[in-house]
Amino acid sequence: MSILKRISNLTNSSENKEKKVNKEVQKLIHSIEEDLANIKIKSSKTEVERNRLKRELDECTNEKRKMETYIEKTRQSGNESEALIYITKKEDLEEKEKALKTTYERMASNQLKMNQSQEVLTSKVEDLRERKTSIDIKIEKAKLQEKLNDINSGTFTDMEKDATRILDEAEAMAELNEIERGNF
Repeated sequence: MSILKRISNLTNSSENKEKKVNKEVQKLIHSIEEDLANIKIKSSKTEVERNRLKRELDECTNEKRKMETYIEKTRQSGNESEALIYITKKEDLEEKEKALKTTYERMASNQLKMNQSQEVLTSKVEDLRERKTSIDIKIEKAKLQEKLNDINSGTFTDMEKDATRILDEAEAMAELNEIERGNF
C-alpha cells in the first residue's frame, strides 16, 4: 500500500509541477506578446514620422527646384541682387534638405530594425506556442495512458479475480452436487 501512496504522491507532485511550468510558459508567451505589441506601436509611430519626413523632404526638394528656376529667371532679366536673395534661400533649403535626408535615412534604418525584431519575436511566439501544444498533447497522452494502465492493472485484475472466484465457486458447487447425488 505504501508503494501506491508514493506513486500517487509522485503523480500529484508532477501534476503540480506541470501546472506551474504551464503557467510560467504562458507568462513567457504573454510577455513576448507584450514586447511584440510595443514594437508594433513604435514601428507604426516611426512609419508615420518617416512618412511625414518624406513629405517634408519632397516639399523641400520642390522648393529648391523653384529657387533654381527663380535664380535662372532673375539672371536672365539681369536682376543680380534679386538672384542673390534666391541663391541664399536655395542654400538654406539645401542644408535643410540634407538634414531631412539624414533623419529620414536614420528613421528608415530604425524602421527596418524594428520590423526585423518584430519578425523574430513573432517567429519565437509561434514556435513557443507550437512547442507548448506539442507538450500539452504529450501530457494528455501520458494521462490517458495512466488511466488505461489503471484500468488494465486494477479493474481488469479485479474482474479477472472475480471471474475466477465465480468459476471456482460454480465448479465447487458442481462437485458438491455430484457428491450429494452419490456419483462421486
